[in-house]
Parts: sequence; structure tokens; C-alpha cells
Amino acid sequence: MSVFSNRLASETSSYLLQHATNPVDWYPWGDEAFNKAKAENKLVLVSIGYSSCHWCHVMEREAFSNTEVTEFMNNNFVNIKVDREERPDIDQIYMNAVQIINRNGGWPLNCFTLPNGKPVFGGTYFSVKDWLDVLKNLNNTWINDSNRIIDVAEELSLSVGGTEVIRFKRDIDTFSTDMLKNYSNSLKKLFDRRNGGIKGAPKFPMPGLLDYLLEYAYHLPDKEMLDYVFLSLNRIASGGIYDHLGGGFSRYTVDENWHIPHFEKMLYDNAQLISIYSKAYRINPDKQYLDVVKHSINFVINELRAPEGGFYSSYDADSEGHEGTYYIWTKQELEAILKEDAELFSVAYGVTATGNFNQSNVLLRSASNEQLANIFSFDIQTVESKILQAKQKLAEHQKFRIKPGLDDKIILSWNSLMISALTEAYISFGEANYLEAAIGCANYIQEYHYSDNQLKRVYCKGKLAINCLLEDYAHLIKAYISIYKITFDMKWLNKVDLLLSKVIESFYDESSGMFFYAPTIENKLIARKMDLTDGVIPSSGSVMAQSLFELGTLLKKDEYIRMSNQMLANITDSLEHGGPYVFGWAKLVLMQQLSSIYLTINPSIHKIQFNQILSKVLCSTIFTSVNSSSTAQCKDDINNIKICIGKSCYPTSSDTDYYVNLINSTKI
Repeated sequence: MSVFSNRLASETSSYLLQHATNPVDWYPWGDEAFNKAKAENKLVLVSIGYSSCHWCHVMEREAFSNTEVTEFMNNNFVNIKVDREERPDIDQIYMNAVQIINRNGGWPLNCFTLPNGKPVFGGTYFSVKDWLDVLKNLNNTWINDSNRIIDVAEELSLSVGGTEVIRFKRDIDTFSTDMLKNYSNSLKKLFDRRNGGIKGAPKFPMPGLLDYLLEYAYHLPDKEMLDYVFLSLNRIASGGIYDHLGGGFSRYTVDENWHIPHFEKMLYDNAQLISIYSKAYRINPDKQYLDVVKHSINFVINELRAPEGGFYSSYDADSEGHEGTYYIWTKQELEAILKEDAELFSVAYGVTATGNFNQSNVLLRSASNEQLANIFSFDIQTVESKILQAKQKLAEHQKFRIKPGLDDKIILSWNSLMISALTEAYISFGEANYLEAAIGCANYIQEYHYSDNQLKRVYCKGKLAINCLLEDYAHLIKAYISIYKITFDMKWLNKVDLLLSKVIESFYDESSGMFFYAPTIENKLIARKMDLTDGVIPSSGSVMAQSLFELGTLLKKDEYIRMSNQMLANITDSLEHGGPYVFGWAKLVLMQQLSSIYLTINPSIHKIQFNQILSKVLCSTIFTSVNSSSTAQCKDDINNIKICIGKSCYPTSSDTDYYVNLINSTKI
């Protein structure tokens, strides 16, 4: 018996393929769908999600598989499915529209539009009954009072086109320390001082925010804020959001205590969390941070790395039709598997007979090894051994479970985040395989993500798709800089120069001095927007501005620094009055307020010492130049690393701690 399939069956996206056997007459995004809508004068449904989204699966099983619902959809609407991870530029526009309508958003994102793509109405998850009501009401209004819908669409489109965009340049001014302090202090009212993170639920780790706060608090200094960052990292690492058996992090928790996750594991979250734990370890060498980085990198390399060298996107939240099944345990299971060690493990990870999630248990660290040693009268070494052996037994048992679905898209920007994370981990822990994986991924991008000299965003099932967005270029530029800064291989800076020329050609807006999110050739959306607001991933605008500042300093190109300053000047109002989600821009102000640190080294002599220095300092304004023995002017130049901070140069030394103390004493 043949299985019905729609147009999505020829796509490569895992999310689109999940809907390929729906009775909905889905179209992929493109001219065919909109031309049909115009020819038949029908409203369009743009339905957006991603493969590891739990509520996307629920709506697919319920509404999009219901005969009555899908017949009405097919007869009265043109229906488009979009993978938001492939096309975040489309998602940005319709998410903006739904947020204007409802004051909130999320996925699945369902937005109805005119035949020309202008948004009319939308929401997120709908039950079958509610969805059918929405369909019938909208269709009835379209048939009987279309002008009313057109008027709403015109007004809504103007609102969408006017947000997340800057039209004109502001005068470049000096960015003051007071502005940075005022912004940072305003964040304190958001702090959850008991659990870490931001107050309330659901709770997202927000690693970009923690990254900014860590470096700001360290260099101000602000002990209270620094302690808050460490509290956040400790609670996240102990909570159920972290996979204590397999390593890696889920996307967020539904509660304020970091206990119960939505179980999808995304590459971009894991990359950024690996990076922040690696940095934190340099100034707070907590073994828990080392373990989190080690096991999370092992998860990414063992579970997400493709044979070509890149990294897949994510693991689903669901398996066997239910959320979290792969990760949860009953007390009875533990007793059967762990025997006499079940009680110790249960106390360690908060396992009870009643459970904390669907009569089962999400593992979360509830007692330290020292506490366990006291409770069970063991020494610390015995406790550590028993915990390790228990984890190994459970991991072996877990292999017999059905794993969550893997989204095998390889997304350029997320892989770039992972390259940067691996370089940060290499700096902190000196593991050569971390640097090898970073360079391997960078080489993979060079080999597999170009088509006719055009860089592409997605590689999946042997096919390239989607022209790169600003986020792809911005994070790749940052990744290449990160490799250069620890290898001194100029080929990475040469690649950056080529990428930057392409970015300026395809994304730069001369009238504002900013960069658009989508390239010039992507001109069929209802608005051309920028990416200015920092969120779960820092905005591509702020990352681009930071990289311009770094490149201008490294290459002594004042024009790049001027461009960076102009972008920052344009965003100043948001830093002063616009709320918390401009921390990437605040990071740029911090970089400007900190004195630049210039190290001159001979890699053949100083490489080991240089790595030792970097592993103990936290500073994003270290710039290194190479001084070979042939260009050294005296013996002292050859034997020791030269250091200048700001406009002051200091004596050289053979003592690593001398340089560490100088760098770490740098204040705002």
C-alpha cells in the first residue's frame, strides 16, 4: 500500500520531511505557492517550525493529520511549510507580526497572509477545535469582507517593516564607562539570585548574556555580579537541563529551578555553553566546569559530527511518541540496573518513587560527593567510583532505548559557533583534539559549503541550499579570527578579508552604516530587516560590529574600527533605554573601554608559555603579533614575550604568572 506524500517529500529538511505524509497540500516556500494564491485569490498559511520542536510534533499529529481540518485547509488556503532553521529571515518577519498581534510568539508559528505575503493574523500552537475555528472565521471574512483583512495586512506590514531596522547614521560619540555601568546595573533587577539565570519560567540559559556579565564583572570588578554568574553556571550544570549521562544541554527548562527541560538538544546552545564554561574555568577552576565541557564536547563530537567534519543541528525532544522518554528513569529501573548502588545514585540525582516528570525522574544533581560520603560512610574516592560506574551502567542500558530523531542539517552559523567554542575549550584545557576538531570543521566549511563561489547556509543529505545570511558570515568571521589567534596562521585572516568584502557588497547599508540580515539578492520578502536584538544567540549585527573592531585592531585598518563605531553609535539609544537584550553591543563597549593588550611572540619559542598565559586570563582584547628570530632586534626580543597594555609597554619576563597578573589586573 503506497503512502500519500505531498510536495515536501522532495525536500531535504528533516522538519519538512516530517510533514511530507500529511494530508495537507503543503508547499515549500517559493513562487509556486504565492502564484497559486494570487491566481485563485486565496489567503496563505505560512506555518513555521523546526524538527526538534515538541509542540510542532503535537500540532502535526493533531490538526495537520485531521481529515476535516486538512480538507478545509486544502480547499480554502494555500499552505506553506518553512523550516525556521533553514530560513530564519522568513521566521523573523512572521514572528515579528505574530508578536505584534499577540504580544508573544513561539513555535509552531502559524501566520496567515494575503496572496502577496503580507501578514494578516497568526499564533502558535492551536488545538484541533481552535484551529478549525480560526480557519473558518478567516476564510469567511476573506470571502465577505476582504477589504477589512487587506487593511489589517497593510497596517501590520508597515509595523513589521519599521521594527528591527535603522535608517540613518547617528553621530559617532565617545562611549562612556558610565553608560556601560548603568546598562549592567539595570540588568540586576532581572537576576534570579536563588537559582541563577533570569527570573521566571520558562528558563533559558542565555549564554551570551552570561558571557558579557562574566567579563564585565571581572574587569570592573563587581564581586556580586561575578558570584551571580558562577551561581547561574553551577545551577545549570547541576540541573536537569544538563544531561548527566550523555553530556550536553537541552534548550530550556519549563520551571525556574533548571529541573525539567524541554528535551531538545541544539548545537547552538551547546556551542555557546561550552564556550562560557571554558572561559569561567580560567578565573574559577571548578572541576564541575571542566567535566561539563569535556562531556558536552564528547556529546557533540560523538553524536552530532557528520562524516564530512561538520556538525548536525539537533536531537529531538521526543522519542517513542513522548517527550523525554530517552532521558528519564523510574526508581524501579535504577534499582534493577544498579542493585546495591541504586540508593546512593538516587540520593545523588534526586530520584524518587513518585518521580519529578510523568511518574519518572529527570536526573538532577541533588547532593555533592562530600555529602554522599557523609551520608553513606564512604570516602570520596569510593563515591566518585560508584557514581561513575552507575552512569556507565545506565548509559549502556540507554543504548537499548529508541533515540530521539536527529536533524541532519548542517547549518553554517551554528557550526561557526561550535568552532569558536572548541577554540575556547582548547585555550582553557589544552586538549589538542579540541583544536583539531575546530580546524576540521573550518576545513569542512571551505570544502562543502561553496557552490559556484557562493557560500551556502545549509548542507543536508549531500545537497547545498540557501544563500548565507548575515549571521552565517558574522559567526564564520568570528570563528576564523578565533582560530588565527591561537595558531597565528595568516590564511585564516586572509579568508576573513575575503568574507568581509562579500558582506559589505551584499549586506551593507550605506545610509545607516548597518548591515541587513538578508543579502541583496533575497528581495522577495515583504520587508528587509536587520538583526539587532541579542537573544539566545547574540545578534548578527553585534557580532559583526565586534569582529570589525577586532579586525581593525589586528590588521591596523582604521576603516573597520570606524564602521564598528558607527554601528555602535546607532544602537546607543537601545543601550541607554532599550532594555536588556543588547548585551552583544554592551560587550563591544566593554572591548573599547578595556585597554587593548598587545603581545609579541615568537611561536617557535613561546607557544607553550603563550598557551599557559591564555589559559589563566579572561580578556577579549588580547591582540598578538608574531616576531620571528630574524626580525628580533635584540636577544631579549627573542627570549621573552613582549607585552604592551594600551599605550604603555612593560618589561619582558620568563615568568608566565607575570603576564597573567598584568593582563588580569586590567580594569574598565
